[in-house]
Amino acid sequence: MGPDTPPQPDSPPPTADHDLHQHGHTTLMEECLAFVNTSHVSRGRMVDDFSSPEDAVAWFSRRSLIHADARDRLLAAYAADPSLGTAELALVRRVRDGIRGLFEAAVTGRPPAAADLGTVNRALRTQFVYVLVPAPDGISLGHRHLGDPVDGALARIAEGVARELSQGTPERLRICESAECREVFMDRSRTGRRRWCDMATCGNRAKAARHRARRRASDAETARGIPREPILASIEPSA
Repeated sequence: MGPDTPPQPDSPPPTADHDLHQHGHTTLMEECLAFVNTSHVSRGRMVDDFSSPEDAVAWFSRRSLIHADARDRLLAAYAADPSLGTAELALVRRVRDGIRGLFEAAVTGRPPAAADLGTVNRALRTQFVYVLVPAPDGISLGHRHLGDPVDGALARIAEGVARELSQGTPERLRICESAECREVFMDRSRTGRRRWCDMATCGNRAKAARHRARRRASDAETARGIPREPILASIEPSA
């Protein structure tokens, strides 16, 4: 299954415009960040929440980026031919890595890598068309899916990323400073100086680690006969 897959004859009927967000066509930046953060650090090692193509399809389905009937068709296709699932999982991971590369470039202020741009540009190929559908008060704008549902889900995520980077507030993108996390997040604090994805977890762990390091340094100086200086708690900017 790929970008040239013809429209599915049993696709669901067009969906009215007021349901477009419900079905993921106006993908919020938070969903894009959640997608990138399905690859993350845990206890010092990389963890991939997409250990199988079924994991990826379930993730898209939970966020209404793939319809339930399309999900079921995909799972049946993967069961019949595992190589299809293997190829789509590789695509999902490749697009995810490309998006993370663009985010990291935005955070560090460097030009994006050509390979990352190419990957995300390929994912931007839209896999649905707008159509007019009946509505209780007349006519509404709806959509009909075309091609492979995974390609469509990736296109909507890539569109959300593209809009944020080109028209949004990419200067607010951050990468958590915790070496045990490194999640990408949007800094929505008043000061714009957040350093961690979550102050209650990563922020507190970082402060505790710095306090332990200062305590060890102070103890070492005391052991060498150097007078101990008071250890002052640091004040971090509020989120």
